Amino acid sequence: MLKTLTKPLSAGVAALAMTASAAWADVVLTYSSWLPWTHPVNTAIYIPWMEGIEAASEGRITFKRLPKPVASPPAHLDAVRTGQADVAFAVHGYSRNQFTPYIFGEFPFLGDSAKASSIAFQRTHDKFLSEMDLYKGVHLIGVNLHGPGQVHHSKMNMTKPADFEGQKIRTGGPVPLAIVEAWGGVSIRQPAPKSYEILSSGIADGITFPFESLPSFKITELVPYTTTMPGGWYNSSHYLVMNKRAYDGLTDEDKAVVDQFSGEAYAALAGGGWDEINAIGLEAANAAGNSIVEASEELKTALSELNDTFVADYIKEAEGFGLNGQEVIDYFKAEAEKAGSM
Repeated sequence: MLKTLTKPLSAGVAALAMTASAAWADVVLTYSSWLPWTHPVNTAIYIPWMEGIEAASEGRITFKRLPKPVASPPAHLDAVRTGQADVAFAVHGYSRNQFTPYIFGEFPFLGDSAKASSIAFQRTHDKFLSEMDLYKGVHLIGVNLHGPGQVHHSKMNMTKPADFEGQKIRTGGPVPLAIVEAWGGVSIRQPAPKSYEILSSGIADGITFPFESLPSFKITELVPYTTTMPGGWYNSSHYLVMNKRAYDGLTDEDKAVVDQFSGEAYAALAGGGWDEINAIGLEAANAAGNSIVEASEELKTALSELNDTFVADYIKEAEGFGLNGQEVIDYFKAEAEKAGSM
């Protein structure tokens, strides 16, 4: 009797153990986005990134897209560090003091291809910055740039530095802020999702954004005057991070899957996605009949002179981190040229 009972019991326990083991092996990672899930940045970059990992892991890793952001845009790094979310992207410029070595990623004239500049930015990180422990408590997936940022205005194209005087311009990172203020403008500091509100209410006269942001934030018709700068008036550097405990808790097999979608592979995906959505934004601005003009020679010269001060300041600040700032910038430019010819 006991023997008969033992056999089915053992089989049942074994089946239960196998089920529990399978459940334990599956990983659900929460992703918090401070942009709507329908935003092009998510549909072109971060959702494909998640889906790629889900497919490559054969379903062992899945992502739960949180319906609301767990924190403000600048606070997403801390949110991932503390485990409020397992994964999120953020902007280096939102944490200027912590990420000083990356500030060159906002400089003017970095290039017209987000993919080439993102690959170069990742390679520069790998060579100079990866050992600096700037991402305490999180696991870095990769870094990227959003491509050339331009100046969009509600009433006029900018033809000379004096045109900025007294104008209220929403800026993101420290470099576009410095440009606007250097020429007598007023920088409006509000998160990107507030763009429609501050432009439609007249709080801001203009905005610094890549073309993608015009349709995605529904401001194409609010800023019908765009002044473009070859290579960009500025750029913006982003990073994607995972909670360190979540990454460390993965099996070696699943870590390898995440790693497959990290580093330069991530940079190429993100940069390529930005190129696609920036092109869509430009097309939308043209379709709306917006006035899009290239910056005058006076503006190009003035911005170049201003950029010289940015570079000089960066070189000085980089010394405090044990970096040769000029070497960092030169390496980035060389790698961007290589990546652009790939």
